[in-house]
Amino acid sequence: MKYIRITMMFLFVVSLGLYGLSWVKEKQLEDSTKPSLTSDREEMELSVDYEEGDLLEGLTASDAKDGDLTDQIIVGSFSQFLEPGVCNVSYVVFDSVNQPAVLTRKTRFTDYRSPQFTLSQPLVFRAGAGSNAVSQVGANDVLDGDLTSLVRLVESDVNYREEGEYSIQVEVSNSFGDTQEASLPVHIVEGSNAALEIELMEPLVYVKKGEGFDPNLYVESVEDADGNLVQGPSLTVESSVNNQEAGCYEVHYQVTNEQGLSGETWLTVIVRE
Repeated sequence: MKYIRITMMFLFVVSLGLYGLSWVKEKQLEDSTKPSLTSDREEMELSVDYEEGDLLEGLTASDAKDGDLTDQIIVGSFSQFLEPGVCNVSYVVFDSVNQPAVLTRKTRFTDYRSPQFTLSQPLVFRAGAGSNAVSQVGANDVLDGDLTSLVRLVESDVNYREEGEYSIQVEVSNSFGDTQEASLPVHIVEGSNAALEIELMEPLVYVKKGEGFDPNLYVESVEDADGNLVQGPSLTVESSVNNQEAGCYEVHYQVTNEQGLSGETWLTVIVRE
């Protein structure tokens, strides 16, 4: 019995010793230093046409054990805009035992502009023909690209059965939280005023406040109901655009040929700050 107790005690001491040696070895191998991630600037300036590598400019990362980790920096996420065109971008880097270092840096897109609306055709419809004006509205963004699927109809007073002037209010947001709204005019006309079709270069244009604007530059052609070009029609242009004040305006184009056939359309003009 005495020998059994001695043997058990011996085995316990040996086990305790082996555990101690293992613990010491583990501590010796353990990496007690975390990596560092730094930037040589507080704010990063980028074009909206940036490449992935541009986001990493000015960043360095290192670790006492692993050395230089700069080529292992990972771009994390973009925050919502702090102000138009300015957001925070997060970065992370890991050492060989997956210890992280995180950095957040303010980033300014120097040539940013807010999302803009587009039209696939002028918002001019024949009375009683039925239509859906918002289906002609799209939007694009310099960072997110096509936002057409995100255009939302906020309000509409359009009666497609009666001739008149109406409007739709639309809204769109990009992934950075920049939300833009516009009240777009809609015209319902009689069929007799649509015998000739005035083709515009663009149905909606943006003009920067203070910049020049010539409504005559946006007429491409005039066609009859069969798609034939009409030569020498009498074109009347009426513009309400005030390029000194931000807002949504229109240019009204009317045309009449020698046979007395007429047509009209409207160009939508948004003057932005």
